[in-house]
Amino acid sequence: MDPAELHVRYAPVLHFARAESFYPMGVGDFLSYAALFSRDQTEPTVPRGQVRAEHLARSLAGEAFLRSVDRGPLWGGEVAREWGSDTLRAVNRWAQSPTGALSEILSRQLYDWFSARTSRAAQLFWWNRFLIPAGPGEGDRPSDLPRFRLPSITHDSAVENYEASRGPRPRCTYHYRLAPMGDYVALQYWFFYAFNDWANAFGGLNDHEGDWEAMQILFRREAGNRPVEPPAYVCYLGHQSRITKPWEHPDIQRSGTHPHVYVAAGSHASYPECKPYTIMSLYNLVDYATGDGLTLDHQDWGGRLDLDANPWVCDYRGSWGTRYWLSMAWLRRALSGLGGEAAGEISLPGVSAPRGPRYDDQGHERETWADTVHFAGLGGAP
Repeated sequence: MDPAELHVRYAPVLHFARAESFYPMGVGDFLSYAALFSRDQTEPTVPRGQVRAEHLARSLAGEAFLRSVDRGPLWGGEVAREWGSDTLRAVNRWAQSPTGALSEILSRQLYDWFSARTSRAAQLFWWNRFLIPAGPGEGDRPSDLPRFRLPSITHDSAVENYEASRGPRPRCTYHYRLAPMGDYVALQYWFFYAFNDWANAFGGLNDHEGDWEAMQILFRREAGNRPVEPPAYVCYLGHQSRITKPWEHPDIQRSGTHPHVYVAAGSHASYPECKPYTIMSLYNLVDYATGDGLTLDHQDWGGRLDLDANPWVCDYRGSWGTRYWLSMAWLRRALSGLGGEAAGEISLPGVSAPRGPRYDDQGHERETWADTVHFAGLGGAP
């Protein structure tokens, strides 16, 4: 088979939770009702409804972000003033040391499914850096889980604008990429959602605009970079972590060559099985991949877009939704009595929109994009 058509042959079947409000859409459909902003500007660089893909492929002055909502806060202080002191303290702790990693002792306390086999995947969750305890003891843990919520007015605006954009015949789209990596060829499926309402609608950890999620199929590679069928592994992505399974694993459901993916409500994380996934039982943090809502079959995809054919993938390092900056001086005032430096500002975590399929929050190339094999755990035990 022509490798260029491999994405059609293996197109996934997506199962959504019953209360889901957002489904995978094409970038162009999102741009049709978004505005393009530059950091510190109150007026858009390109007004709402006039943004085109070519705008994202140009050199933009300052740090750029898209905004699809027309109600709600534009600045970080307007968001953070609604948060509790536990969340603000976690943000301040992270601002002082944003690169910390969980110890194995703390990981075992937080993740009751933690094992040597899942160790690296557990270390990849984006929220780990907010769970580093302030005290010196290895067994310490935070007293409560920080929550990074956006105001309900922002959520409601996102729902209304998304629904208005869909029209009478809504179209769901996946973005794909086929890339040789080491001994494998990675077939990447990227799904773009207008909004992540995990916290607002499903009791999760955070909300933000512009949610990029993915699943990837890995083929062993033969001469000429040709993929060997059937595939070797499937890698399901969520919250910057992953679950990797051999293609023939009993947990993987398939319709012929098409793997089934269960999409968690609000967070849009991808999972192999239909069930609630308890991430942290200690804090009752759950992904509801219940599959009792819409099923998007493999032939139902209305758009199939090649990421490598779109210049914005490389050229646009901005965010796919509002990015919120918070003054450290504001944060120190909110946590009265704190000393230390208060200069500068940070990108508000959890609620600031992601940068896209290729770049992470710091603007560096994602491991999921550049080295799927390592990310999937195929250098050792998957």
